[in-house]
Amino acid sequence: MIKLRMERLISECDKHVLRMNYAYTKMALFMPLDSSRYQTLSDDEVEHIDQFLFRFSKLQDAMGEKLFVSMLEFLQEENPKSKPFIDTLNRLEQIGLLEYKNTWLELRKISNNIAHQYEDEPKQASEALNAIYAVKPTLESIYQLIKTRYMAIGDRCD
Repeated sequence: MIKLRMERLISECDKHVLRMNYAYTKMALFMPLDSSRYQTLSDDEVEHIDQFLFRFSKLQDAMGEKLFVSMLEFLQEENPKSKPFIDTLNRLEQIGLLEYKNTWLELRKISNNIAHQYEDEPKQASEALNAIYAVKPTLESIYQLIKTRYMAIGDRCD
């Protein structure tokens, strides 16, 4: 049961990573932004930004809301669903699946900031977009570490 759930979560996250990376590559043509460049973005560029933000957010949500706890369940940790999220982060850090829990908390802060800034004010929006664009590799590396560990352990369970 947990193995099937993990397989589905890995598949879901892989799709988000694939599409996020596609948009990230397209955005490389016009990043980083400043307020004047932000105001002259083409419809295609805005579409790439929208896809990137959507997939970044979806990946982050899937990891934080499902993957972290499911991985702890897979590792047979005691009652991971009933623990506060900070305890989940602490445990992931303790077992080497998250280098620093504060990194995850900072990623959440950056992605929450974009929700408040995006499109309203060019200076703040461009700064927020630059910040979230810059941390994409960090989010992806956290996911890849968990995926790699799961795959290594999961293969031994077959």
